[in-house]
Amino acid sequence: MQKFFLGNASIIMGLLIIVGCNKSVETDPTPTEIPKIEGVEVEVGSNKPEPNKEYNITIKDVDYELIHEKEQSIIRIKDAEIFETNTSDFYHTAEYYRQKGDEETAYIYDHQNEYEKAVQRYENLVNSLSSLPKNTHINIETHLHNSSMTPEENMEITEIRAKNLLDRFLAEEKLKHLSFSAKGFGDTIGAYPNINEEFRWMNNRVELILSPEN
Repeated sequence: MQKFFLGNASIIMGLLIIVGCNKSVETDPTPTEIPKIEGVEVEVGSNKPEPNKEYNITIKDVDYELIHEKEQSIIRIKDAEIFETNTSDFYHTAEYYRQKGDEETAYIYDHQNEYEKAVQRYENLVNSLSSLPKNTHINIETHLHNSSMTPEENMEITEIRAKNLLDRFLAEEKLKHLSFSAKGFGDTIGAYPNINEEFRWMNNRVELILSPEN
């Protein structure tokens, strides 16, 4: 008898639960509208480079080395690619000196193809840097090693070189989306051991350090 009541009780409870569930669930015939996700337009080159990003760049007809380090890349250029040896001056065209009224120097430049090549190398450098994304900072470092000059003379030349290159870059319309800083180091930081003439000339260099702008 007890088993009979227990069995019926279980059946009745089950029916009550089913009925209760059917009453509590009400379906809405109106379809749910999925929210539309609008696309975001991103300007090319506007994103800040990720940490440890390698800046890949190619400079036509320029003797340089591209070095990747943590959070920055270094373009190491032999100084003779764009500067006159042991001076703080850029290579210029013969026409530049004619406009200055210096016919003697213009005549020399007319007969020295190396000067004209250096002008083109500088233009190639600017064109390559113009491809860098926005929010890229370029720190210009100029270095020399020359045993025939005093450390003070080396420092003076590299400081003027750094300023000249900074001024030139700032005047380039193609580089307006980049930021710059510059410093000359004289012969205080060698990239190579000063054990022979070849290494000493290799220490005469310009380094452009590329990193995300702070």
